[in-house]
Amino acid sequence: MVKSLLGAALGYAQAGIPVMPLHTPVPGGGCSCRERDECGSPGKHPRLRHGLHEASTDARLIQSWWRRWPRANIGLATGTTLDVCDVDTNAGLRAVLDLLDVVRPAGPLVRTGLGYHLWFGPTGYGSRIGLLPGVDWRGRGGAAVAPPSLHSTGHRYVFTQPWDGGTLPQCPPALARLVVPPAPVLALGAEPIADLDRYAQAALDGEVGRILAAPRPVFRGGQRVTGGGRNNAVNRAAFRLGQLDASGALDEAVVWPRLTDAAVSVGLSQAEARRTIASGWRAGLRRPRR
Repeated sequence: MVKSLLGAALGYAQAGIPVMPLHTPVPGGGCSCRERDECGSPGKHPRLRHGLHEASTDARLIQSWWRRWPRANIGLATGTTLDVCDVDTNAGLRAVLDLLDVVRPAGPLVRTGLGYHLWFGPTGYGSRIGLLPGVDWRGRGGAAVAPPSLHSTGHRYVFTQPWDGGTLPQCPPALARLVVPPAPVLALGAEPIADLDRYAQAALDGEVGRILAAPRPVFRGGQRVTGGGRNNAVNRAAFRLGQLDASGALDEAVVWPRLTDAAVSVGLSQAEARRTIASGWRAGLRRPRR
């Protein structure tokens, strides 16, 4: 297995993908890092001090890393020669395949411990959370675990559709449209808005994008140690859009379903999403944008 891990790491590097050594899950649960049983992502974070910034294609450097940590998992820097569609569940994979209208993806497919990774050529965009329920995107500035790394379930990452080291398929347009960052929420200045409908749509798209990109809670040892930013993102989105509704630029019947869908896609329940949206919306109505 030592040679397999090192050999695979060198193969990725030879194909132009920067590599880095990751920590490794330990038998019985936990991680090889200092946190051990309290680690929230066993086997998925870098051993190197500067993490992703030290990922390299230098064969001698990679060999020295795996001499030091022969069982290190393999991390790949995404946004370089590959982007990765990270699917957490079987249902998520079905949603992606339905979106693409295919039985199987065109390129490499990796079986992870619980989900799948679909490999594509780089889009040039950054990572996104919540493209679809249970589906994230690892792009520029991101990272992905590669075969034959060990998952915390005890299973190894494995190609179920092989990769020969050649050029990866481009991201299909239907999926790429979800990867493109949403239009930013425009700052309200002194100048009048010439096209209120366009501005309102950009605001709605931007706020939905903020919800989907909000950080998720971190769990350690079964306990939540950070609350993430999902509720706050939903509340702030509802507040800002409520301000526009109060000024006549938006319609509650159009906005609420989109905010609810975005909130549910990042893990909130329907009831929690509705409560949070209602609270932010009421506050926004009291402070209309002029």
